Amino acid sequence: MNTLIALGVPAAILIAYLATRPVSPDREAARRAHRVSRHPALANLGDVQRRLDAELVAHQADFVLARVAEHRIDATTLWTWMDRFGADALLVTLAAGHGYAGLLRVLRDEKAYDDREVRLLARLGEPELFELAAA
Repeated sequence: MNTLIALGVPAAILIAYLATRPVSPDREAARRAHRVSRHPALANLGDVQRRLDAELVAHQADFVLARVAEHRIDATTLWTWMDRFGADALLVTLAAGHGYAGLLRVLRDEKAYDDREVRLLARLGEPELFELAAA
């Protein structure tokens, strides 16, 4: 009986420690990104901001977040757009003057996404945004 207790107590302590130990922030962020990719309805603006920071230059990510706040675009729409077209396409679409309704029309396949047209309009509307990236 004493042997069972001597083996059981350390095993229980080890299991409790493993179950409650803190997870590294990088691993938690990767796990969250994977889960949100599988279920876009779970996305929040923090998820979108982390993805923008990872895929865009800082001033471009700030521009996107400012436009998102201005047009009140929800995180689910943004995440779905970035999954389908990428963060760069989100940047140029918002720089071209398309707002929430424009994103939804493309996502619903009511309007085709013409990358060349959107990039031309974006460079005309926000040239400083793209000049800094090219330099």
